Amino acid sequence: MKKAENLTHEAKQLLQPIKGRPDLIPSQDFVNELHDRIMLEGTKKKPRKRVFPLFAATAVILILPLIILSTLFEQEKSEAFVIEETSHIQLVDTIEYGDGDGEIGQYTAQGMNPVSSFDIENGTLYLLDEASFKVVIRGRDGNSTSFPIQNKQNMVGVLEDILVTQDEDIYILNSGEKVVYEYKVNGDLTNIYDFSQLDLFFPDSLYEFENNEMVVSQNQEKFASLKTLSFIKDDDLPFQLKGMNRKESRLLLNDGGKLTELSLFSDLGLGKVALQEVADEQIIYMQTVTPAVNTPISETHVFGINKEGNKLGGVLIPEENFIEKPQRMENYIKTDRNEIYLLIPERKQVVLYEVTLGQEYESFIEEQAEKVNVGFDYKTFGKPFPELEEEINKLFKNGEIQFGNEDSLNGVAIDENGTVVIDFKEFLVGSPASAEAQSLFKALQTATFDKFPEIQQIYFQFDGSFSSWVHWLESIEEPWKRQDSQY
Repeated sequence: MKKAENLTHEAKQLLQPIKGRPDLIPSQDFVNELHDRIMLEGTKKKPRKRVFPLFAATAVILILPLIILSTLFEQEKSEAFVIEETSHIQLVDTIEYGDGDGEIGQYTAQGMNPVSSFDIENGTLYLLDEASFKVVIRGRDGNSTSFPIQNKQNMVGVLEDILVTQDEDIYILNSGEKVVYEYKVNGDLTNIYDFSQLDLFFPDSLYEFENNEMVVSQNQEKFASLKTLSFIKDDDLPFQLKGMNRKESRLLLNDGGKLTELSLFSDLGLGKVALQEVADEQIIYMQTVTPAVNTPISETHVFGINKEGNKLGGVLIPEENFIEKPQRMENYIKTDRNEIYLLIPERKQVVLYEVTLGQEYESFIEEQAEKVNVGFDYKTFGKPFPELEEEINKLFKNGEIQFGNEDSLNGVAIDENGTVVIDFKEFLVGSPASAEAQSLFKALQTATFDKFPEIQQIYFQFDGSFSSWVHWLESIEEPWKRQDSQY
């Protein structure tokens, strides 16, 4: 029998005499307090002291249950985020709208979320009340308090994020004034960090790095220290997101000098990606997908992946429950004690949910995008048009098209009515500026209508999607037509 098994067997023997004594079961308050103390990071163990023989047996009986409970809690902590077979969302708490202490103010204007962000620390909920410019604190016992936030310029829509440390220091980002306020839990203002002098900085979130370094960030791409009020070098960041193109972002992780780069990709197109948590073997992040179609549709998930980038599970966020779909969905998703929480300002109340990732999760965005997408399969449309295909390829070879490369053309087809489909591989670059667009149009006009009188109208596409081409050009969803065409 191993040493650990011997200790477990000995503990069971020592605890056997109190098995039939339910009056000796610790109270729930005691268990909660013990759980809090164990879960707090950085808790230092007290130095070992000699136990006199007279008290040894009593000490063992009292300490062993705590050791067993501690072991259970540590095991729970080491399991990290649970991934179940199927994802689900569970109601945790509701907070009423109102003018009283501990209630959330409600905008009278339609389409405004009264809570702009939240944080949760050791089970206590902290809400950033944008409507009433205050912080609402909701304890695990259900009791709520609040305190006002300073607002020099009396602007709305500027309370961007809130972060609470384990010491209950509360940091609030005011993006309009470009300051971060530091409060105590009783509402005392202790510090104001002014970063308005940082060049071209549009802050939107707060983070706590190692050694209690408080940081303000822009899209998780640029980071500035509140202590030095200066940007942090990329090499010194524990994580960073870099947008590569419309479909891909890369997550850069620096784990004690070990560098990891992961690709976060969606074939439909990424609207927003935000890292939520990095655990021992898991990475939790939020991803909003926005297909390149003229109809504004999107879908947001929280995903869990391992350090190799393999997806472990996900959950669909019910965006339709928000009063207004947030521009920064990540402000409403937080983690605490290896649990994931979602806060939604709904029309009748503010609701806190616990979300559980699942190997199976809902997604409807592909079906929705297919319904509104306009496009053609050039392989089955009409017949091949090799002469035009050659002219288009010349544009790439001669550099007359400044996007893509010589392999960017998928194919060309024409039907009996003179309708042409020209299908490109997506260029994966931003929309062209006015001068770039004019140069592109001129090159395409010369290669198509000017050289081939049989062409009556043209659908340009990206990988079978005319809608994607129109979305990229930021134009109306209509084909090019010959000036004297009957179409």
